[in-house]
Amino acid sequence: MHTLSKQILVPPIVGILVGLLAGCATAPIDYTAADAPYAAPLVRTTAARPVIGLVLGAGGSRGFAHVGVLKALEEAGIEADVIVGVSSGAVVAALHAGGMRAAELKATALDIEDDDLLDFTLFGPGMIQGGRLQSYINESLRNRPIEALPKPFAAVVAERATNRMVIFNRGNTGMAVRASASVPKLFWPVVIRGTEYVDGGVASRLPASVARDMGADIVIAVDVSWRGVDSDKADIVIRPQTIRTRITDFSQKIANLAAGEEAAQEVVPQIRELLVRVAAAKSQPLQVGIAR
Repeated sequence: MHTLSKQILVPPIVGILVGLLAGCATAPIDYTAADAPYAAPLVRTTAARPVIGLVLGAGGSRGFAHVGVLKALEEAGIEADVIVGVSSGAVVAALHAGGMRAAELKATALDIEDDDLLDFTLFGPGMIQGGRLQSYINESLRNRPIEALPKPFAAVVAERATNRMVIFNRGNTGMAVRASASVPKLFWPVVIRGTEYVDGGVASRLPASVARDMGADIVIAVDVSWRGVDSDKADIVIRPQTIRTRITDFSQKIANLAAGEEAAQEVVPQIRELLVRVAAAKSQPLQVGIAR
């Protein structure tokens, strides 16, 4: 009987292992297709009213707080004109730039599980390959490239070799977000046209200057990192009191959503005052060369 049980059990186990091994790539592929993301010269958004830029920073699973921030701002009638995302912030930023309103983002956040975004692997340069995240973003956005999204969007990434910041604002949105969120040693790097890219937080965890370069008169930055990231290019920095969790731990997403909403509600009066001041300044004619 003991021998028979071995004969029955061993083949299925071997089959599973063989399947896992066969399905596991061991190195990233080099994306060279025409739709691969790239950095184009930034186009400045202009308007007679104040242009608002929103920067959603890095912070792993604490990035659920970004959804709460967007909910509070939307309820206050404050809409971002340009949006920049880095790492987990790039996930929320891309979906919002693609047209998802706060209610839909919240419903999506509450429904999502870690295995919807994370594809763990047995081999390779990291524990998570990243293809599942890329597919999720592209499917959610109906495969629209960055330049086809309703709002100007930029995903901040870092060159692995130099840590240099690169701003993806054209091409495959899901791949750009995947690269921006590819935490070194945890995720596989994303190779695009021969260059390896990793988590944008390596270069800048709160790249407020990018929103300014995209034309923002007012920059609102959201820091969920627990590191007190400095951002002298931002006019207002929102720092939700998120719960510390592992990067891949989604168990505190409800609490972090609430933390983001509460933190944003607290600064709404400050944002409104700033909007009034900037609007008044933009309405004043430029005085040049007046003799005294």
